Amino acid sequence: MTTAKTSTDQHWSQRAASVANDAEVNLMDVFQRDLEYDHVCQHLTPGMTALEVGCGNGYSTLRFRELVKHIDAMDYSEEMIERARARVGETNNTFIVDDIRAPRHLRGPYDAVICVRVLINLADLEEQRLAFRSMAEATRPGGLLILVEGYRDGFVELSRLRQRLGLPPLEPARINFYSSYDELSSLFEDEFEIRNRFHLGGYDFLTRVVYPVLVGAENVRHNTEFSERSEKIAREFNPDDFEPLSRIKGVVLRKRGQAR
Repeated sequence: MTTAKTSTDQHWSQRAASVANDAEVNLMDVFQRDLEYDHVCQHLTPGMTALEVGCGNGYSTLRFRELVKHIDAMDYSEEMIERARARVGETNNTFIVDDIRAPRHLRGPYDAVICVRVLINLADLEEQRLAFRSMAEATRPGGLLILVEGYRDGFVELSRLRQRLGLPPLEPARINFYSSYDELSSLFEDEFEIRNRFHLGGYDFLTRVVYPVLVGAENVRHNTEFSERSEKIAREFNPDDFEPLSRIKGVVLRKRGQAR
């Protein structure tokens, strides 16, 4: 496994130094991020030892560590970990520089492994498979693997709808690689059972379809009052009919085997 830094790796290292607002370092859309974290936090309990994969600047770690006994938070970017240690500090958490494709410094197995929008930063499906295998090995029997990822399917469906409304297609960021949900879900069918699913289809419909129709595609901005209100609506009304439009889907997986 090569450890050479890709353009994606360099992007995140640069953001560690260039983005002043801690809330926006890992994801510009802070309302999407909060919806994601709320789903994750529902499954964390005080007695857990946890692993957070791709912790970035530690903004998410700050929230997760309040809910568990201890959390190891890892990232491939040395710059991100340096910022996390300086801004967030270490209490019942430890920040680790490591590569989830071939980790060397993890202390599992863990009661919960959390992975939020990390696999999309890898080069291809094969690297995503390597990362998933490492996370599976780090999850104890009976433990949870909480996987929140972006998928190609949602971009395709959103773009189809947008084009029917005269909007340009929604293009994924060039630094990311998006698999289909079926490609990734095939990795956990044998070893895990699905305990919970979630999606952000309602929020994506409002912010990626309704909003640009109202203001014009050329006037779209991040973190607007419309986005904030869309988050509130999506918390109360997010029917499964919207799931095909979701760029992000989450699954909570329980590893088969005898719990300790």
